[in-house]
Parts: sequence; structure tokens; C-alpha cells
Amino acid sequence: MSFLFHSCSRTTRLAAVAAILITLGACGRSNDLAPDFAFNFKCQGEQDPPSEASIEKFVASRGFTVFNEERVRRQYNLPLYPLAIDGHNAKHWMLYFRGINDQQGDKPDMHANIYSVGIYSPPPTRHDAALESATQDFVAHTLKCDVSNITHGNNGAERTAFFEKVYSTEQKRIAAGLRCDKQSGKPLDTKCPN
Repeated sequence: MSFLFHSCSRTTRLAAVAAILITLGACGRSNDLAPDFAFNFKCQGEQDPPSEASIEKFVASRGFTVFNEERVRRQYNLPLYPLAIDGHNAKHWMLYFRGINDQQGDKPDMHANIYSVGIYSPPPTRHDAALESATQDFVAHTLKCDVSNITHGNNGAERTAFFEKVYSTEQKRIAAGLRCDKQSGKPLDTKCPN
């Protein structure tokens, strides 16, 4: 989930993304974090692709700082995902919306094969039933998309150090991306693409 601008092929980038999502989303292995709550969703017709503005508004309304990574990538003509919106809050919770398209080729298709949502709290897991329910309701009723594969996970206290590494890495990635956001009105980082 790094905010990288480089010339590797789309297939290579998708493989790297898949590996990171598996690391964050898988259960039971020593270097993995299970999401507190996760699900997939599919959108049809006018709802596909889902409204990024609506997702950003929802994430912000739940107390999260929002980063629309894919919007920033598109500013540099470097799209990677159909959808990539992250949120984090002062309690170190993370919330993400992703769209994945497994179509081969270097030009990404902005219509995802599948979208996913994940919520992570610092270990030991503290489920937020209201946030989980609100997220599922938002996707089903506001975005009008079909929800599937709902999972609940738990991470024990022994995962705290690993979680903090992941959270710290995410904060650095998001900060770098925000420094390249042309819509921010702030001076851009000299490391942003030309």
C-alpha cells in the first residue's frame, strides 16, 4: 500500500498490492493482522464505480482523516486501482475502501471486479459495533451495492508491535501522498512526479 510513483508494470504492482492486502487481511499467521471487520461489495449500473465523494464524506463523518490515494495518483496520470481511499483516526484505527481489477495490461480499468472494506483497531481488538454496522449500511443503502463475504477478526495483544509498525508505515505513506495532492493548495513535495 505504498504511495509510489515508478515505472514498474501494472501486473507487478497488482501482485505487490495483493501481497500487502493478504498480509493485512489474513488470519492466523504470525506476521498478519486480521481486520476487525471486513467485507466485499459489488456495484451495478449507475452505482459502478461507487461515488468517491460519498465514501470520503462517510469516512470523515466517522471521525477519520481521509486520504484518497487514487485521486492523487490520477492527478499524475498514474492510476493503479479503481478505488483506494484510506482513513485513520487519533485512536490509531484504520479504515480502507479498495477496488481491485484483475484485468491484465498496463492500463487500469476504473470498474473494479470487486471492492472491499476493512476496519482495524489497535490490538487487542476492540470491535466498534456501531462503526461496523454504519459502514455496512453505508455501502448497502447509500452506495446501493451488494455486500458479501462479511468477516470479523481479532488480534491479540501480542500483535501490538506489528500493528504499530503497519500503522506507522501507513502514516508515512499517507503523509507522502498528501504532500503530492495538487488539490490541497499547498506547495508540492519536490519528490512528487513531474
